[in-house]
Amino acid sequence: MKLRSLIREKVAQKLDPSAGVARPPGPGALETLKTHLSFAGDPIGSLRKLTDKHGPTAVFRLGPYTNYLFTNPEDIEEVLLRKNDAFHKDTMLHELDAVLGQGLLTAEGDYWRGQRKLISPTLRRKHIESYAEVMVSHTKDMMADWKTGEVRDFHADIMGVTLRIVVKTLFNLELEADYHEVGEQLEAALDYFFERNNTMWRFMPEPLPTPMRAKNKRAIEGLDRLIYELIESRRRQARADTRAGVDEGNDLLYRLLIAVDDEGNKMDNRQVRDEALTFLLAGHETTALAVTYAWHLMAAHPDAAARLREEVDAVLDGRAPTAEDAKKLPYTRALLNETLRLYPPAWIIGREAIEDVQIGDWTVPRGAQVLTPQALVHRDPRWFDAPDTFRPERWLGDLEKTLPRFAFFPFGGGPRVCIGNYFAIMEATLIIATMAQQIELENVSTEPLRIRPSVTQRPLSEIKMKVTRR
Repeated sequence: MKLRSLIREKVAQKLDPSAGVARPPGPGALETLKTHLSFAGDPIGSLRKLTDKHGPTAVFRLGPYTNYLFTNPEDIEEVLLRKNDAFHKDTMLHELDAVLGQGLLTAEGDYWRGQRKLISPTLRRKHIESYAEVMVSHTKDMMADWKTGEVRDFHADIMGVTLRIVVKTLFNLELEADYHEVGEQLEAALDYFFERNNTMWRFMPEPLPTPMRAKNKRAIEGLDRLIYELIESRRRQARADTRAGVDEGNDLLYRLLIAVDDEGNKMDNRQVRDEALTFLLAGHETTALAVTYAWHLMAAHPDAAARLREEVDAVLDGRAPTAEDAKKLPYTRALLNETLRLYPPAWIIGREAIEDVQIGDWTVPRGAQVLTPQALVHRDPRWFDAPDTFRPERWLGDLEKTLPRFAFFPFGGGPRVCIGNYFAIMEATLIIATMAQQIELENVSTEPLRIRPSVTQRPLSEIKMKVTRR
């Protein structure tokens, strides 16, 4: 009997790492079933219902996973910063390995630490600020043929311009001819990830053959072909520059190719491919969403749009903004912060405990998933007055200094904070300021904004904007 009991206990712990451990409050069987049914369509709403009912910390089952949900900033600080070594990236994010390989977003352990150390110098502020002219000129090009009264598929336009910017700064290429396919193939590969993780298919074995999986495989093969061609071409140019004693590379790919670790080794093609694709994804998707939602919010709050135009006109006086100007636009930055608060592009950070670890009052057992959702914390009335209200001016005082460290964390935090956060903030600021100089936008969408949360918070349908040229 003792043997049977021991076996049952071991099986239970395998199925549920928190079995036999004191747990935070959480749903019973019926509520868990309801959470399963609602999570795919509305994960943010499902998590909010859990915290409304069970408090700021909760535990619940989703498919085969036991999830610990933390929304207290001090607990999030322990997960992402103070006890970061007790965690790996969560199971869902590692499904991106098929696209991104072992890039900074998905790599773990010593390999990640080595890559982070190797890549950090390529993203120094002086390098990023040298891209300001590219960001502004591509934004102007996007608007060049926009006419007063014209209705635009706005999110598609912004996704296009941020992709062109990242391709230029990453590869030193204009997004034309065959290389337009890079964006299309990346989109196809990510669509598979979004669809899989927004349905119960995420709990099915990955090798299960489906038309969507076949399309994803073709997209990744196409991406690899194009990216490796670019890497080889740029590597040849780097060797030629080295022989000639010149350093003319201002693009990120060039810097990745010449980066040397402590042992004098450079990255091989596979490593460069993984990091290039990671930058390609992170460098346009998240910024595009921030800019899209900023204008969506301004269209609903014309007083905010007017105040933005006043600041831009006063500071820039009609000239193109520079990297230095991006630091002199406090209301623009406040408006961007408020957008990132209400609609953080990366809406949740997940981790998996690789050892038993104490977080706040609770022991998170090895193998459990940990969720720290910006989408909930950023709208917590404990930290923000009228948390669902768009109020950019809240950021013009000392709010950021008085908030708990992880009450506002749109780029994550701790050792794995987004390495490109300065790039993203400068790019979004310059795009918004450049657009405000030339146009006003009115939202004429026939449907209210609906969000499709997966890794990012994408709009579910088109955001239609009517243009008025200034």
